[in-house]
Amino acid sequence: MKETANVAVVGAGIVGICSAYFLKKSGFNVTLIDKNEPGSMTSYGHACTFADYASVPVNSPNLFYDIPFMLTKKDSPLSLDFMYVLKNLSWCFKFLKNCKAENVQHISSSLGTILKHASIAYDEIFSDIDVKKYIKNEETLYLYKTEQAYNKARYSTSLRLINGVNIKELSKKEINDLEPNLAPVYFNGQLYIGSRYTTNPYAISKKIFNTFITNGGIYINSNVFNVEQSQSKITLTIDTNKKDFDKLVVTSGAWSNIIANYIGDNFPLETERGYHVLFDNKNLINRPIGWSHSGFYLVEIEEGVRAAGTIEIAGLNKPPNQKRIKMIETQARKILPQLGKIKKDWIGFRPTLPDSMPVIGPSQKNNNIIYGFGHQHIGWTLGAITGKLINSLCQNSKTNININPFSANRFN
Repeated sequence: MKETANVAVVGAGIVGICSAYFLKKSGFNVTLIDKNEPGSMTSYGHACTFADYASVPVNSPNLFYDIPFMLTKKDSPLSLDFMYVLKNLSWCFKFLKNCKAENVQHISSSLGTILKHASIAYDEIFSDIDVKKYIKNEETLYLYKTEQAYNKARYSTSLRLINGVNIKELSKKEINDLEPNLAPVYFNGQLYIGSRYTTNPYAISKKIFNTFITNGGIYINSNVFNVEQSQSKITLTIDTNKKDFDKLVVTSGAWSNIIANYIGDNFPLETERGYHVLFDNKNLINRPIGWSHSGFYLVEIEEGVRAAGTIEIAGLNKPPNQKRIKMIETQARKILPQLGKIKKDWIGFRPTLPDSMPVIGPSQKNNNIIYGFGHQHIGWTLGAITGKLINSLCQNSKTNININPFSANRFN
């Protein structure tokens, strides 16, 4: 009888947790490794939506015209640290190259394909793990401040429609009927039919993780300091100890290149810094509300009302940008004037590649090393389906969707 393979999963965000869960369920011996508590980093502080509708990449043909304007607006979705950008111009050029219309259509189609499987994969987990109390089926509402902003978004809307997203157009009156506490500062909006959200992403992550442990999984709360490899084994240095595995799965988010460099791979991986501000309120809104003008969502969760999102290009090491936090607070209060005191604010780090798509697939150096990172704004949404795909790859099975667009080799 063939011996059960030992798999190490490095990175315990939602992608790593779901990967470990599916691998363990399939019979692998699985060790999950992270220096932080499972689900406590980027997987904790996002906008809480299962964004099956998010087939529109940040890359856009319009960005060539929009970036100068956005950088002069204090309430813009985008902020740049210019010194950081100057040091990383190569990545910026790769990103802008992927803003060509034909590239955007390819990216959108690829994301649309995997997003169609996102909820199905989560439901497979949720059939085993009861998280009903943390899931709400009220659909996401996206608001446009002006008619000009709405018309400008027609390109994005068309990409969603091409990828099968069901969108309901709403007038100002219809929005007021749904969400009467919103200030009438918007022109109109869209409802993404069939979408849902969570009121406690950390609790869901922990329940999946705890089931993994109950099923016999192992968790090591530590850093990985080196990776040595051959075709027959992979040796990780964990603290001062060395441990052998048959397969390695890298799901370390914005820190994935650290592990990849040990292996001999290198990816054009950057970081989008996102923020949230948590207000001490209850019973103000019924669903996630996107504010296109400033690029964040309002969502009522168990802790209060969270305003989460925006994009800041400034790397991993710079302190939080207080101007971004204040901007989110100010804009949130314009939309929802009843917001009370701030309970806390937060910064997270989205792993971002220049084509806005994740890497899901084997290393070009070693087929027993599987990558699953770079999910940008939709890591929470794609956590379960990525875990399921990684499980198939570790079994040397054919995946149920085409993952060639997400190949680890596409940047060569």
